[in-house]
Amino acid sequence: MKFANTAAGLCLLLAVAGCAGPSVAVTPDENLTVEQRAETPSASGAAAFGTQRVWASGLSVVVSAPRSLKPSETAVPPARRTAVFTITVYNGSKTSYRPSQLAVRALANGQPAPELVDSVQGLNGLATAVAELPPGRDTQLQLAFVVPESPAQVELTIKPGGQDQDAPTVFEGQA
Repeated sequence: MKFANTAAGLCLLLAVAGCAGPSVAVTPDENLTVEQRAETPSASGAAAFGTQRVWASGLSVVVSAPRSLKPSETAVPPARRTAVFTITVYNGSKTSYRPSQLAVRALANGQPAPELVDSVQGLNGLATAVAELPPGRDTQLQLAFVVPESPAQVELTIKPGGQDQDAPTVFEGQA
């Protein structure tokens, strides 16, 4: 009887732990600091780069701090400087997810910043993320946006899209 009670308690503990979800849902590269923080959002309600955001569907994202890059001559659109972000997507839902469903919009100093495609530097854009992401897996996307030559305040608005239509989340910082 004691064994049955212990086994039942262990099963209950495992079931509750399984429902809790991962505390850090991604496996970041060395340059990506992933923290799940209970921070006070900025006045605009945006999250800092490096913060994990989780939607009700179970999908979560982390946007790295940007790195500056001079685009190649073949980049579209032509630009003098871009901000490159690593977006780590973790599928904590129960169904497969297509990262190409993400809607990512950037603003630099309050002005729209177009996505840059520079295949010479491996920046092929969000449209190339066509592989399905199974539940419990993550992937990293490299996206670049045109920014001014001088440091700029950048906001990235990310909406997961798809059936669940979760609300967008905004990340912000300097680029």
